[in-house]
Amino acid sequence: MRITENLLSSRTLSDIQNVLRKYSDLNSQLTSGKKVRYPSDNASVATRISNLDSRLREIERYKTNVETAQNYVNMYDTALQEVSSIYLRIKELAVRGANDTLSEDDRVAITEELNKINTQLVSIANTEISGNYVFGGAKNNQKVVEIDSNGDFKIKVPPQANIRHKISVGGQDIEYGKTVYDAFVTDSGASIFGVVKRLSGAIESGNNTSIQTELGNIEEIQAKTLNNLAEIGATQRVLEMTSNRMEDFKFFSTEFLSNEADADIAQVVMELAMQQNVLQAALKAAGNIIPPTLADFL
Repeated sequence: MRITENLLSSRTLSDIQNVLRKYSDLNSQLTSGKKVRYPSDNASVATRISNLDSRLREIERYKTNVETAQNYVNMYDTALQEVSSIYLRIKELAVRGANDTLSEDDRVAITEELNKINTQLVSIANTEISGNYVFGGAKNNQKVVEIDSNGDFKIKVPPQANIRHKISVGGQDIEYGKTVYDAFVTDSGASIFGVVKRLSGAIESGNNTSIQTELGNIEEIQAKTLNNLAEIGATQRVLEMTSNRMEDFKFFSTEFLSNEADADIAQVVMELAMQQNVLQAALKAAGNIIPPTLADFL
């Protein structure tokens, strides 16, 4: 093949363009710290980076969901620990109220304490986090228990809303919620608020038969509360393990993403210096190869 001046000039300029392109790529890696900034740089690596970014965002959502569930579970644990202590106190008052030797003043004192306990139980049942009532089930945007004009305690959450909260983490469903029907209603359907009110009236009137009946309801809901606390403890452990696993996934994914996307700055600096030398040499050679034109003499 015959080498003409035009062919030599064209190839020389093309080679200089290639050097400039490599120089620009390396300079971009140095300033951005990334090996691949656009899919056109390396389609397969860009795809892996995109997948890893999506995976990290997914892990962050899982971590947020787990942290929310942990906040709720800790609240359930605190509330039910308090409720368990209150139920024990109610039982003590019921046993004491069944004593026939009590004076009228003693009975009045017990009923007053039971009435205050009922108010305290209502306050616990209406516990809320960020405007959501934790014992509300599917109806967590409204008060769980209210006291009507007659002084009766009404559970506002319908049975259809007795649905426990759950989260899905990596395909695993974790149920963590408790409702008013779990913590304040016996399996036979008696609410603790009604039990305490009836117990108060029975103690005040000295009706030992009614006291024994309500004492049985208290023992039933006590046992149910202990089971709930055991379930909450198990859920806390599951959420803690899940949170640790998500943290490990995040660490490994971040490390993998760094290996794929981050530029080796030391190597980039070395290659950039080499390309600078190549560019200077190429420009010098081009100056000797490309023949002068009329513009060079103007």
